[in-house]
Formats: sequence, structure tokens, C-alpha cells
Amino acid sequence: MKIPVGGVAFLDSGVGGLTVLDACQKIFKGEIFYYCGDNARAPYGTLPPDLIRRYVEESFLQFEKLQVKAVVLACNTVTALCIDDLRTKYSFPIIGAEPAIVSAAKGGGEVFVLTTRATFNSLRFRELCKRVAEKYPNTRLQLYSCDGLAGAVEEHLVDVIYDFTRFLPRGSPRAVVLGCTHYIYIKERIAAFYGCEVFDGNDGIAWRLSAELLRCQGNKSGQISNSTQKSRDGRPPDEKDGKRIGIFNHFFPKKTHKKGKIQKTNKCSYIKTTKSLIIRGVASKNEVYFLGSGAAKNKEFYEQMFTF
Repeated sequence: MKIPVGGVAFLDSGVGGLTVLDACQKIFKGEIFYYCGDNARAPYGTLPPDLIRRYVEESFLQFEKLQVKAVVLACNTVTALCIDDLRTKYSFPIIGAEPAIVSAAKGGGEVFVLTTRATFNSLRFRELCKRVAEKYPNTRLQLYSCDGLAGAVEEHLVDVIYDFTRFLPRGSPRAVVLGCTHYIYIKERIAAFYGCEVFDGNDGIAWRLSAELLRCQGNKSGQISNSTQKSRDGRPPDEKDGKRIGIFNHFFPKKTHKKGKIQKTNKCSYIKTTKSLIIRGVASKNEVYFLGSGAAKNKEFYEQMFTF
């Protein structure tokens, strides 16, 4: 099968990044997506950093051949260890997966942040936590490396009786942040275990990808400046910024009146891209091609879990 060039690539060590792909599927229409899952060597979170970087570089060589217009690192571990170097080396946009700590910290109290060992030990993650702690002094961040959890999700996700809570720290936090895309599969179980709100960064990643693609296409046509999107990975921009520059108007639907009722419309009110239309709430017709050592497994899993 010949794979078309010029699409958006998603990279993860296994099935975790499929949750990110699904989030992007919900807001994109008519796009080409590649999903590269390295399941044979998953999970990355327990591997030495240098080895992770080598595996990631192998995937990026493939992305270069596909002439990708953007890459989504659908893996918190890869983001924490590799994104800065990758952005220096490659010219196309690279969107990372960062824990939604800011969103969780706004409510104060004790917040558990659950990560892999590699993310837990990374300087990027520690600096993020330090910034959040300084900005929200009423929040107490408790950082945990849930060793073995990503691997258990990769292996036992379809096992309805498997006890994933054996990997979770005990306590009574006000909120929990999932710092690994694998953990999102068991988000409801984690919420039930702690009895609190659980945050993940997938919607933020989709926001960031849409911003980057629109920015790049806008720059080519002279419509949008380089400074239109300033948010960090995994967080949407402020609503007022989206309305001001016009990029995110489709995420803030206009209200229309019909027969005395207020209804929401999902129509994009400002910018339509030349190749793909970003629109929320509409069934996607995106082409998805699976790559990497887990191509067959991920394709089958994605079709079972996310397409219906």
C-alpha cells in the first residue's frame, strides 16, 4: 500500500498515543494522519534516556521521508526527554504532550501527578512543576512515578478484571493529573479509585496542533503572524486571544436564535485551511496510516476502540 506524503504524524511507544489521535480526529476533517507506535519496545518510560532518543530519531527519519507538515509527540516521556532537541533539528512544527498540571493546580489543594519513571526524572518535567508551584502556592503537587502502569495498560487493557490500582499511590488528593497517555485509558478507574477529578492533556494537544497548522498555512498566505499562538504544549490559548486573532473561533461557537431557543453552531467563522477543515462535532473523514513495529496491533486496536 502506497502511503501519501504531507500528513501529520503521531508518535508513541505503543497504544497510549491512540487516545491523542482520537482527540485530534474529533476536530479535524479531511486530513492525512500517520500513527507510529513502537509497541515491540514499549513502554519507553522505563528505558534509559539515550535509548529512547535513539528510537525516536529512527521514527523521525521516517517522518522526513513522508514530508510531514507536523509531528505530535503523543507520549509524555518522549516530550520530556526529546522535544527541545527535536525542535532544534527539524523545521516542521513538533507538538508535545505535557501533563495538564496548570489546569489542575488552579483549584488549589493536594494534586497527584502520575508519570512514568523517565518523565519523573526529566528536567523539563521538574521545571514545569516548579513554575506551577510558584504560580499557585495554595496547591501542593505530589509527584509519583507509577512504575509498571504503562506496561500493564499496554498488556492488560482489554482485561476487565485486571487491577491497575496496584500501581497507584494511596491518598486522598483533590485532583489527579495523568502524565502518560497510556494512563488515559483507565481515567475513569483512576477517578473512581480516588473519588476526585482527573485531568489529562489530550484536548490541549489537539488545540495546539490546530493552532500550528493554521499558523503555518496563514503565514504562507499572509493571513496570520508568527506570534498568534503563545500557549505551552498541552494547554489551549486564552479564549480572548482566540477570538482576537480569529484562529480559534470555531472552538467558541456563535449563539444563534431559532424559535426562541439559543442554539450553538459549529461553523468556522474566520479561517478555513486550504487543505483541511478543522471543525468540532462533525464526523471525520481522515485517512489514518499505521507505521512502526506495532502497526498491525495499533490499527486493529484503534478500529475496535475508537471507530464506531
